[in-house]
Amino acid sequence: MKPKVLLDKVGFWCATTVTSAALMLSIAPVTASAVTIPTEVTDLGKDTYKKYCSPCHGEEGKGDGPLARSMLPKPRDFTRGAYKFRTTPSGSLPTDEDIYRTISYGVPNSTMIPWDILTEEQRVSVIPVLKSFSEAFEVRKPDAPVTVGLPLRPTERALAEGKKIYEEKLECWKCHGVEGRGDGPSAAEQEDDFGYPIKPFDFTTGKFKGGNSAQDVYLRFTTGLNGTPMPSFAKELTDEQRWCLTYYVMSLVKPEETKR
Repeated sequence: MKPKVLLDKVGFWCATTVTSAALMLSIAPVTASAVTIPTEVTDLGKDTYKKYCSPCHGEEGKGDGPLARSMLPKPRDFTRGAYKFRTTPSGSLPTDEDIYRTISYGVPNSTMIPWDILTEEQRVSVIPVLKSFSEAFEVRKPDAPVTVGLPLRPTERALAEGKKIYEEKLECWKCHGVEGRGDGPSAAEQEDDFGYPIKPFDFTTGKFKGGNSAQDVYLRFTTGLNGTPMPSFAKELTDEQRWCLTYYVMSLVKPEETKR
């Protein structure tokens, strides 16, 4: 595909993302930093977790609730302290804001729905409960969030560089496929750190699990996804290269797939 065509697609997708973001502003919850997060487990937190979270994640947070058996990917095992969607570096614990965001917005293309049907008080009350399942939160603190540099513009040159990284430098196609459909030759071999099969992400859907903005996608390449085969590329790629890769994978979104 010619760079000009890719550039047009990114332009469309950026416009779609901006529109979606604008729509979300009217329903988006306030950030965790704007609400008070309890530092201790409360009765409200325990009740909320038991009613809404334990059917999937289990009463002790092991990801073994009664509904978990039929789910793939499996619900997160909170006892491991390994959270996928973070602003912190690879291997780090998440911040409270990271956990709050996942609870509030859910994880697209998974069984984790946005829990914005709950009150903010209920959502923040669950955070200490989740952290209580892992000893990691007793002995470590989250690292500082990674620095997000000034984004590049999605120019033809940036897209061409991103394509080169996707196809040659990192060989992302081996897992995610040449067209980004998550159907590369190594896709069927992928497992998470807990031994469960895990399907590489299908970029064509446009429903990025950690968020649809360019910064969200950039963060995934920078922080990696703890507990999955998706590593951080913070060392392998420069800041500029990660932006180029971000725009290229966003150019793989197919508008017809986003309507499903």
